[in-house]
Amino acid sequence: MAKLTPMKAIRKKCLECSSGQPKEVRLCPIKKCPLYDYRTGHRPKGEEDIAEDGIKEKS
Repeated sequence: MAKLTPMKAIRKKCLECSSGQPKEVRLCPIKKCPLYDYRTGHRPKGEEDIAEDGIKEKS
């Protein structure tokens, strides 16, 4: 069984929510969904990561 990364899990959930239709995932109108920015299976551009030491890092 292949390892399911967090990004792949989000993408899978979005596809499930959109009846397996990739186009519907791209056109998703539910902007309040916490997964909305990640629905394409990629991190949004310009997102900052917080390292373990609490310092923000640009990705």
